[in-house]
Amino acid sequence: MLFKLLKYDFRSMWKQFSIIWPAALIIGLINRFTLPFSSDSGANWVVSQEWMSIISITLFFGVMFSMFVASVVFVLTRFYRGLLGDEGYLMHTLPVHPWQLVLSKLLCALVVTVVNTVVAVLALFLMMPLKWSDLFDLDFWKMIVQGLMEQPDSILYLVEFLVMILVFFAMVFTSVYLSMAIGHLFHRHRVLMSVVAYMGLDIVGSLILNVLDRLSLYPMNWALNLDGHLSLWAGIALLLIPTVLMFLGTSYILKNKLNLE
Repeated sequence: MLFKLLKYDFRSMWKQFSIIWPAALIIGLINRFTLPFSSDSGANWVVSQEWMSIISITLFFGVMFSMFVASVVFVLTRFYRGLLGDEGYLMHTLPVHPWQLVLSKLLCALVVTVVNTVVAVLALFLMMPLKWSDLFDLDFWKMIVQGLMEQPDSILYLVEFLVMILVFFAMVFTSVYLSMAIGHLFHRHRVLMSVVAYMGLDIVGSLILNVLDRLSLYPMNWALNLDGHLSLWAGIALLLIPTVLMFLGTSYILKNKLNLE
């Protein structure tokens, strides 16, 4: 049933971003030809500020900003409307556990974040005044492969770092979900109470870290003192702890304290 929930959320995600994502790539490619790049002794690139360039680059950053705003709105509205709003009456009648509903929203939010990042990087790459023939230079790729073979841990370090970033975003999303779930326990001013709950969670987290710091038990210092891969995995574990707790807290409220009136 979780896969059906994900299919439903991903379908909604595609409806939201089916225009923004291609538009970002297309405008990035257009900028590759409209920005009048010129070279200085074949080494330095200089961009002349012509009106066509200004318009195209303004459109590009406008789409980038719209994509960022749309992702934030999507993460908030998919959870609020889907589980706490009008759609909640239907979603909570499905034969699924509340944690599956929350997990579906969380995974969809993470996918949106990842795809937005990939699209932004690709769009910037398309804008760069590179010769496409250089991308197929076998000597260049042989050098890359040789460097990775000499330092095989570099790929693992990169993967571990990306996992840590992903877990960090999961922690941010679960804190927002828990705040909205707490705010929905009130009968009036639920949005305001959600904001207050988010601020309260941030204060509680800061107080816990301050107490641990005074007891010389600050977790990040402990993680940084570890060697190599252990340091990154310790950081991932430390981020997972509040993420799991807030995920479970949100699921508990949806199961036992939900009030859709």
